Amino acid sequence: MIKKLRWRIALINMGLIGIVLIGIFTTVCINNFSNSYNELEHGMDRVVERNGKEMGFEPATDDSGKREMPFDKNEKDSYKNKPDIHDNAPMEISSYVVVEIDNDGNIISTNESNVTIDEDDLKKCVEIAVARQEKSGQINEYSLMYVKRNDLENTLIVFASNTSLFENLRNSIFINTGLFLGSMIIILFISLGLSWLAVKPVKKAWEQQKQFVADASHELKTPLTVILANNNIMMSHKSSTVEQEQKWLESTEDEAQHMKQLIDQMLFLAKSDAGENQLQLSEVNFSEIVEGSALNFEPVAFEKEVLIDTEIAPDITIDGNQTQLNQLAHILIDNAVKYSDENSVIKIILSKKNDTVEFSVNNRGNVIAKEDIDHIFDRFYRAEKSRTTKGYGLGLSIAQNIVQNMNGKLTVQSNQTDGTTFTAVFKTK
Repeated sequence: MIKKLRWRIALINMGLIGIVLIGIFTTVCINNFSNSYNELEHGMDRVVERNGKEMGFEPATDDSGKREMPFDKNEKDSYKNKPDIHDNAPMEISSYVVVEIDNDGNIISTNESNVTIDEDDLKKCVEIAVARQEKSGQINEYSLMYVKRNDLENTLIVFASNTSLFENLRNSIFINTGLFLGSMIIILFISLGLSWLAVKPVKKAWEQQKQFVADASHELKTPLTVILANNNIMMSHKSSTVEQEQKWLESTEDEAQHMKQLIDQMLFLAKSDAGENQLQLSEVNFSEIVEGSALNFEPVAFEKEVLIDTEIAPDITIDGNQTQLNQLAHILIDNAVKYSDENSVIKIILSKKNDTVEFSVNNRGNVIAKEDIDHIFDRFYRAEKSRTTKGYGLGLSIAQNIVQNMNGKLTVQSNQTDGTTFTAVFKTK
């Protein structure tokens, strides 16, 4: 699934970038063709001007710029001596045919420069050019471009080959296609690299989910096996009384309670992941919650010959959820009691520092290895897998979730000198 996701991301990325590149390269090709067309037309205009001087007329417009006006004789004479305003123009046409026609469309004269056009083809091209309203255009069937100018008597038409235009267009398309394909290959490798970074957290979440399902199945399998075994035993003692089967009933009840606890914890985490744990925050006396939880665990600690020492500042309040804060204190203190050495001390501290409230639980026991600390809040993770203490490895994950839901931070430190300390930090108003 992850591999397919990587390729899907890469292909979508390539598709989007490819569309942009196609737009850019298409614009470049069109722009190059347009520039070549304009340059050729500009060169043909110069041919018209040069030949117009020799023939004594030049296209001109009236004040409105809407129609061509002829020159009078004095203007024609003065124009012959007029310098070419385009002498510095970059485009020069060396191969062309200039045709002068009268108002009836009859060819008066032709002037060929480095090119020869068949007489019949020339007549057809003239007819096409005259029939069109545009002063310039393409005659693709003859691979020619024309520019025409006229005074009131005669019309001057210049024909030149447009083959170079389309050759340039083909070359531009070929080059840009090569650049596009090369770019797409490079983008493919870049997209695959970026997709790997993009799916990395997804891959991690997917692996955690698979591990979560496997661990949950394993944890549920054990109590179910015990319950089924107890039922089989009781069913085999059909004549026994309830009192005689009491120990099997109690065992079944115990395992059922463990299953319920596990399912409740899993549902809590699932709802948190889905954003369905809508907390109702209010001002809560955190000091009372921590003190109450510490008192509740004193009998358990006493049985294990562990002393609970508290330093709880009075009347510390935070904006939180009382039920979940009770659960947080229960998880951290329960965890400390479970993993404390005999005849050791559990230190519980609740204090306020500036605009933060710190709740820490310290116990003396086996040090948590650094590689375990990195996963200590993962679901179903146990730092010491050889321990026989009951639990599902969900408590610390739930504790972290509770703290984060209240915009706090839960951390852990463990070393031989100071022992193991879990610290929850909450911001206050």
